[in-house]
Amino acid sequence: MLIRSKAKPMHSALAAMAIILAGVGFAGTAVADDKALADQVKVLMQRVEELTKEVQTLKKQAPAPAQQPAQTAAAPPAAKPAPAEPKFDQFMKGFYGTLDVSLDYTTKGMDGNVAYHILPDGSGLDYTSPKNGGANPVGRTGYMAALSTNKSQVGYRGSHQIGSSDVNLIYQVETALAITASPGLKTSQYQQSNVVNGAIGLGDTFLGLQGKEWGRVKFGTFYSPYKKSTDRLNPFSGMLGDYAAIMGNSGGDNRVEFGTRLDHSFAYESPKFGGVFSFDVLFSPGQNRTYNNVVQSSGSPDCNGGNMPGSGNLLLNCDDGGFDNAFSVDVQFEYAGFYGTAAYEIHKNVNRNSDGIGSNHPQYGNLLAAAGNCAPDSDPATWGPIDCATWQAISPVEPSFAANATPPYLSDIGDESAFKLGGQYKFSFGLTISAAWERLHRDIPADLEFQNERTRDNATWLAVSQDLTANDNLSAGWAHAGKTPGDPGGQHNYDPSKSDNSADMYTVAWKHKMDKQVYWYVDWAATINHGNAHYDIGAGGRGLTTDCHDGTNATYIDNSSAGNTTWGGCRPSGVSAGINYKF
Repeated sequence: MLIRSKAKPMHSALAAMAIILAGVGFAGTAVADDKALADQVKVLMQRVEELTKEVQTLKKQAPAPAQQPAQTAAAPPAAKPAPAEPKFDQFMKGFYGTLDVSLDYTTKGMDGNVAYHILPDGSGLDYTSPKNGGANPVGRTGYMAALSTNKSQVGYRGSHQIGSSDVNLIYQVETALAITASPGLKTSQYQQSNVVNGAIGLGDTFLGLQGKEWGRVKFGTFYSPYKKSTDRLNPFSGMLGDYAAIMGNSGGDNRVEFGTRLDHSFAYESPKFGGVFSFDVLFSPGQNRTYNNVVQSSGSPDCNGGNMPGSGNLLLNCDDGGFDNAFSVDVQFEYAGFYGTAAYEIHKNVNRNSDGIGSNHPQYGNLLAAAGNCAPDSDPATWGPIDCATWQAISPVEPSFAANATPPYLSDIGDESAFKLGGQYKFSFGLTISAAWERLHRDIPADLEFQNERTRDNATWLAVSQDLTANDNLSAGWAHAGKTPGDPGGQHNYDPSKSDNSADMYTVAWKHKMDKQVYWYVDWAATINHGNAHYDIGAGGRGLTTDCHDGTNATYIDNSSAGNTTWGGCRPSGVSAGINYKF
């Protein structure tokens, strides 16, 4: 900048001097003839020319003037989207749910079975005397395709802070969905219920209070701590081969006694102490004015056993598992990749009087004979555990019942309890191993112990699950049901010589995540029943079960077991493919 400021006036002065000297030179040439003056003018002209060249050189070396950035108009601010209404946005966050539909292809595994009459001495079967002329199971008992809705529900939950306190009011309402069928009552001959599928409240529904420091209490209808304590050990929830087909299932049929929701319950759920330990406690009052729980609990559409009055073939009674008070508790420990739990549940005064109806057990036949077959002139002193009084009252008004059925028990009422231990470990490389052990027990009079299938000292569960990729998982499971001390003898092909009524169930499943909320799955399951056992695949809340009943459509069952009843030793199996969406 300094060189340029000096060069500009110097250039102007030299230019002016050159013009003056040029004019002087021109004038000198015209009017004077002094040679010396002409030479001086020539020297000065050369000097001016040299100075002009220097000025040009300095001009080229001078830095260019700094360019001022062009002034641009500021861009107008982007228009902000209209904010969502806070209350509506908060309301929508309360919705959640699971939708699951599958295509099943299953068989009951009883094709070719033949039932035989029992030998007169009750020691076994008379293979020279087949029932019904040696007829096989009735109906379509082989492979059949079907669509199933599996543990699908939509719910809404939230909380409300009470004033300025640290206590929140909490609430939740669920409804179970029947995607592949119309909603309605369960009216099949194997699962009778007054509960309406698809109705609001058919799910974990409650109102309660919660505090950050002391946990929460809730009142309503929901799964018990006993059931929920080992949910995480079951990678096949809602699939064929769900571990609930055996674990918590004392009868080996479609109902899972220790894996069901309990009506009119209240529970306490503790916070995690030290970040590793917690416990849950539930109590459900029976709300039943009868001494033997033969009617529904007050306020409930079904018997506490999970079925409607009349299930079990005794008219309008809750004698197929109806119970009084229920109590359930669990403790949980979780640290790093390890999870462990212990749980206990008891149902008081469970009514199983209908286990005698349709029984072809030889011991039941002996009791009935001793009771004089409950004839009107029989001696009440000989009735023993047979309920001849009810039988004599029903026979005149229901002659068809009396002609086809048999009398119920009178004192098959006792407490049923369950205890289990469970554990799980997750490895860092995607492998998860889960295991559980369970004991079931029923307290009944000694003279009815021969038909006690509810006591089981040994049931085990083992599952292995491996993440193969970020989106693919392969799981395999094995459940074992130990034998029981007795059997009601209601199987169509009941064999009194077979004391081992254990069972084994095997399950394999592949899951593929499509995104964080959707996955599809394919699984295979098979249950191998031994002796008179009759466990199925699919029990425990799944939409469709494949059990050990044939297709006979009969209301009553006589003690010869000629009517519709279970086929012991069946081997149900099948494959299923489905899709699951959670939101």
